[in-house]
Amino acid sequence: MLGLFVHGYGMDCTYLGHSAFLLETEHAYLLFDYTKESLKLPAGEKPLVVFASHRHGDHFNPRIFALAKRTGRTTFVLSSDIATHHATKVDNVVWLGPYEEAEVEGVGIRTLKSTDEGVAFIVEVDGKTVYFAGDLNHWHWNGESEEYNHQMEEDYHQELRLLPRFLDVAFVPVDPRLEDAYSLGAKDLVKRVSVTQLVPMHLWGAYELCAKLEAELRALDITTAVTVLHTEPQTWRIV
Repeated sequence: MLGLFVHGYGMDCTYLGHSAFLLETEHAYLLFDYTKESLKLPAGEKPLVVFASHRHGDHFNPRIFALAKRTGRTTFVLSSDIATHHATKVDNVVWLGPYEEAEVEGVGIRTLKSTDEGVAFIVEVDGKTVYFAGDLNHWHWNGESEEYNHQMEEDYHQELRLLPRFLDVAFVPVDPRLEDAYSLGAKDLVKRVSVTQLVPMHLWGAYELCAKLEAELRALDITTAVTVLHTEPQTWRIV
């Protein structure tokens, strides 16, 4: 399935649906919020680090533990809100709550607190800084009270203050269920942090929002490149 990699300098990223992505760096594979069991990696024995940002079924499924059977080392980095009984038969599990740190296979990991469930990941790997938001977002729901939405904004901005000032790539929710507020979280991020490439996720199939967000950022004179997703799987180079 994933015979789409173009190897070379930088990282290769494959979109695997919803909020699931596979990064191949020079020294490791990083798999984020994958909810399926079967995954065919390219030949080789690079270590695999499997991240799950929180317990929601569209971000975590215990079937991922079948990946422990692959050739090569596999480590699972799981948010502490995920029930521990899911991993009782699995070795090499790292549990992280908000504001914690770990190093796995030479990959530096730091967490933030989600504005929904679980954590967001800040990952340092092969000289790149990767931000995977999980469900950390500016969730402005039109049906909620003004007080709720104001508190959500404050909580989100507080977490953004803890990000590095520069991100090579950021995976961020762009959710059509938020209607006209779908891009608030992404815009909040790129106005406060220098982001080279922003990858929309949590799209629920609304791929047209990628190009819409790209146009909106361009109108604001924001130079962040937006990855336009349109199919699954989809692979591109992060230089």
